[in-house]
Amino acid sequence: MSIFTPFAALLMLALHSTAILACGHCVEDKIAAVYDHANVMQALERKHPIAFFAIDGPLADGTGRTLETLAESVTGVDKGSTRVSMESAAMAVAFNPERTTFAKVQKALERKFSGKKLTLQPLRIMDKPAQLKPASQRQD
Repeated sequence: MSIFTPFAALLMLALHSTAILACGHCVEDKIAAVYDHANVMQALERKHPIAFFAIDGPLADGTGRTLETLAESVTGVDKGSTRVSMESAAMAVAFNPERTTFAKVQKALERKFSGKKLTLQPLRIMDKPAQLKPASQRQD
């Protein structure tokens, strides 16, 4: 038995663990790329949730505005609420829960985006402001 076999197995395990840990950071990075605080606060004041999605597929230059227009054509999606990041392949939309559900919004978006050979992965739904405390109020 070679000494490199246990080392290779350990290396593979370490690399795999790093990839798993990075995944949560990737989600946060995608959300941060499309998070617009004024937009979020305006939506939440109206009690409209904001849905964050990862976009998978070929994103050509200049597609961002087209995706925003497609998203805002979905029933219940708030006009002017869509944010798209081409670099992070992410999107956020606010929607009126009295007119539609998250499931219907997601299904309609996927149908519209499929024509562009794009799929969506839901990342998070924000329906209330984040509870942020100053570091000085942190309790250990």
